[in-house]
Amino acid sequence: AVLVQGNDMIRGQNKNDKIAPLSLCSNVRGFDLFDDPTWCPPERNLLREFYNDAKGQEWTNAAGWVDEFRYHCEWYGVECDEEGQIVKLTLGNGGLSGRISDAICNFRSLETVDLRDNDLKGGIPSEIGNLLNLSSLIISFNGIT
Repeated sequence: AVLVQGNDMIRGQNKNDKIAPLSLCSNVRGFDLFDDPTWCPPERNLLREFYNDAKGQEWTNAAGWVDEFRYHCEWYGVECDEEGQIVKLTLGNGGLSGRISDAICNFRSLETVDLRDNDLKGGIPSEIGNLLNLSSLIISFNGIT
């Protein structure tokens, strides 16, 4: 059993919000709060996937990324709206390599993506065209095909 409720170290966007540790939300399918977006915001797991696909362990600044107890809107280069939905990813010139993860296509509120000046390879996920709020996609100076 894992005690999450009552743990004051775990805070969400607002002081009264709480989140479960990232590893519980992504690796423990039997975790009873796994499907509760208040405790396990799906954006955290999607950002973790993005981080892994873009070789996050090699980034020049990955402050807060995949931190067990940090709210995803506090991760470096991530900007959210009042509801905790990701609206901006600013990771230009940050040592990203690997590829642009398909996970990016699940950020329905995303307006701006800045991934310029990195070493990303491969293609742009085709589903990115379904992001109706996306107005700026900056991917220059990468190995995108």
